[in-house]
Amino acid sequence: MMNCLLPSREFRYQSLSWHKSQMFPDVSFAVRKMSLADRIQLTNQLKDLISKNEFLRAGDLQEQSEAAVADLLTKRLYVEWGLVELRGLRIDQCAATPEMLLHKGPELLTDEIVGVIRNSLELTEQERKNF
Repeated sequence: MMNCLLPSREFRYQSLSWHKSQMFPDVSFAVRKMSLADRIQLTNQLKDLISKNEFLRAGDLQEQSEAAVADLLTKRLYVEWGLVELRGLRIDQCAATPEMLLHKGPELLTDEIVGVIRNSLELTEQERKNF
């Protein structure tokens, strides 16, 4: 049987971070922390949506409408990638899951979670200096 106790001098890392909702005080949620593999995967998934979105924003009304759809798809991608767990939220009498939040949950909470995920993806000043 493998011993899970680590010597006290080892670095311990949690791959999730928990946040309390500012909009819904009883709700908390866990988001993934970014690893190198995650950054590569998410960047590849986002690059087409973002470049298409920027191009469409400069266009006519139909293209701007398509840009709005691209914005929503980007939000969905952030939630699907980064949201791991929700606590304190019930949707239609059931404990909410990330998928339920996307399909039936309050959009204000989704927007808040997307903001937290986006902020967590940005490199800190120290991380930028290391590049």
